[in-house]
Amino acid sequence: MRCLKFIIQYLELFLNIATFYFGKLLSMTYYILANPYSGNGQGKRVTKALIPYLDQQGITYHLFETQHAFDEARLIKVMINHMTSLDRVLIIGGDGTLSLALNALPPTQAFSYIPAGSGNDFARALDIPLNQPIKTFKRLHQAIPQNIHILKYESTDMTGIAMNNIGIGLDAAIVAATNKGAIKQLLNKIKLGRLAYLLNAATVLFSKRPFSITVNHTEFKQAFLFTMTKHPFFGGGIPLVPEASPLDSDIHLVELDRSNPFGIVALIPKVFKHKHFANQHVHHQVSLSFDLQITSDQPMQIDGEAYVLKTNQMLHVNTEKRFILN
Repeated sequence: MRCLKFIIQYLELFLNIATFYFGKLLSMTYYILANPYSGNGQGKRVTKALIPYLDQQGITYHLFETQHAFDEARLIKVMINHMTSLDRVLIIGGDGTLSLALNALPPTQAFSYIPAGSGNDFARALDIPLNQPIKTFKRLHQAIPQNIHILKYESTDMTGIAMNNIGIGLDAAIVAATNKGAIKQLLNKIKLGRLAYLLNAATVLFSKRPFSITVNHTEFKQAFLFTMTKHPFFGGGIPLVPEASPLDSDIHLVELDRSNPFGIVALIPKVFKHKHFANQHVHHQVSLSFDLQITSDQPMQIDGEAYVLKTNQMLHVNTEKRFILN
């Protein structure tokens, strides 16, 4: 009898938990922020595939689509003002969309993400399926919040977060040159936008001069490429730091000295084989935070957006905890 009574109590507890959990799902509304222009229209295709499925399943949602560049912050504020504690935020877009959205989203607000960009490095880092919006949604719909750590930066005239990486030097110069040129828009129309980066990379590789940067009291006098990241990938799947993970607080710094341009090109296949750290011109550091200062104005990219880090300006980088349901 005692055993039977215990089983009945256990079943009652299980039913209560199940009723509470599924009751939350039934009363929950998804607030969807989608960028239809991300990934050369991939955002629009993903949204068109997902919405009929939500309708078919009777899942309540409100769709907010960006109308122009940098529209994410405005829409996030509208969404937050209408949401209840049971509702969820779902972001559809590329790494840039996700970065802009999370810079406006309160740190305590959990979010879900369906990748729809050209690089999708953040999704790769968390093993979020690519090009499978229905499968991704089914998984995130049943997920519980998971802690991740992202980059947080602060200086005298800029502050924010970065989902992927913060770069100074070569990669930032390529981003700046590409964003300024008209060829990117032309190539985007024929779905060859990434070719613009390759064309500019060839030019910048030979023209970019080294710079001096001090990081946590260590000086690099011939810095050429300088990147801080929280996960393995860089530039659309390049495994720059294979051991990096958004699940811990470690920040990985990779610095490449200026050397023969052809020697730098020869490093590329070694990166894919995870052997680049053996090169004498490549330096790798791991820390919970970095303080850095440069002796000359340098281009800086934050999640693919171009900025300028001023001479002697101190930049502090650590991490911030966020919550994802994927």
